[in-house]
Amino acid sequence: MLHKYPKDLVFELLALWRLDDSVTEGKNYLRLPDVEVLEELLSTCYQVSQMQEETRGLRFRLMLCEPGDIDEDGMGESSGLFILPFGEPRPYNEYELLKLGPSIDYNNSLIGVKYSRREGLQIWGLIHSGSSWVHIIHGGSKQATPLPAALGINVVGSGRLNVCRGFEILAQLSGGKIISPEANVFQSAWMKHRFVAVRDALFSLHRENSRTVGGRWARIDSSFISDLYLQVFKHIISTVRRSGHGGTIITFPANMDEQLVLNNPNIDLKYRFAEDANRNQLRDIVLEIMAVLGKHCGRLYGPDYVAGWKDYVNLQVDELSMLDERIFKYARFIARLTGVDGAVVTTESLKLIGFGGIIKGTMQMTGTVARAVDPEGIRREVELVESVGTRHRSFYYLCSRDKNVLGIVVSQDANTRVVTWNKDMVTCWDVIPIDFT
Repeated sequence: MLHKYPKDLVFELLALWRLDDSVTEGKNYLRLPDVEVLEELLSTCYQVSQMQEETRGLRFRLMLCEPGDIDEDGMGESSGLFILPFGEPRPYNEYELLKLGPSIDYNNSLIGVKYSRREGLQIWGLIHSGSSWVHIIHGGSKQATPLPAALGINVVGSGRLNVCRGFEILAQLSGGKIISPEANVFQSAWMKHRFVAVRDALFSLHRENSRTVGGRWARIDSSFISDLYLQVFKHIISTVRRSGHGGTIITFPANMDEQLVLNNPNIDLKYRFAEDANRNQLRDIVLEIMAVLGKHCGRLYGPDYVAGWKDYVNLQVDELSMLDERIFKYARFIARLTGVDGAVVTTESLKLIGFGGIIKGTMQMTGTVARAVDPEGIRREVELVESVGTRHRSFYYLCSRDKNVLGIVVSQDANTRVVTWNKDMVTCWDVIPIDFT
């Protein structure tokens, strides 16, 4: 395999960036500089990513923009967005970034860089963005403080760069490979179809509830459930990733509850929860959220209004704030159950069955699985089972025995895969932070 480097990332970036005004549909995307300037920007960041400052590795974010590009609409200041320009610009080079990087909190601030043909690249100051943007990756409903749709570069580790447009991650250079969102399994048609039963059950319960208020509630967008559940899964995955332990979440179709309660031939479940309403707590919280959303949007916009994810994010009411906190506490609770050796077992609606699940059997080292390179698993590459650890091999084996199961497997080094049976063999999709933006 030929490895990729910053120059390759430049050409990927150019292909992904929308320069044609007719394509942007009125969105104010800032233009990119010449190829040579992009190469200097990315190459310098790449070199610094592999350096240390007094034994400290560097993680930092920078944005190519003018000070005047920040907070053009005047709304960002109220959300904590502000700039601190230097009295005199500093040169853009490895030494400056090496010394400046440790003073920048990765989650809260960026280095402001500007370009002119006369002066070249210069560091003009600091941009304080606040930390709400991390919810885009880690899951959550908080709005990120607005940033201009300018080129951003996130240095996230040695030889690891993310190129962004504002908060949107466009591509990642990592391990000599360039990864773009085209393989995002969470956007696949098969994944959405798999959760149709969960969505329909929730809407059925919600409709029964809404009749008690005489039809004054706003309707709920059919995509709201999948949007909310995606945020919960993002939060679970991110929490497990940050634990440094790894873990496995096994989900079965909701109609297989009885089979899971009985002795499962494939999983030895050490800690099985008793049949109790709290096992299905997430469903109850989601129904409460739908009720509050429908009630308040109905009052504001009338019963014909269709409320969705943006309304959930923008609606500032105490009821939703408390429910929002409950839903992500529940996600962290599920994630932390992976701290015990063995898998967490749930239904697809995240109804908890138990944890500490030991899969009975492991895939043979000589076996193969498919690694999908597109969301639907149409384009696949066959890889040897021996290339992964025991946690992955055990789940591969479970998928080969039970073709209904879907799993999220996080290794100790935070590499994450979604695994299920697809067409004719066990298939896995790599999940990276870029998939969540």
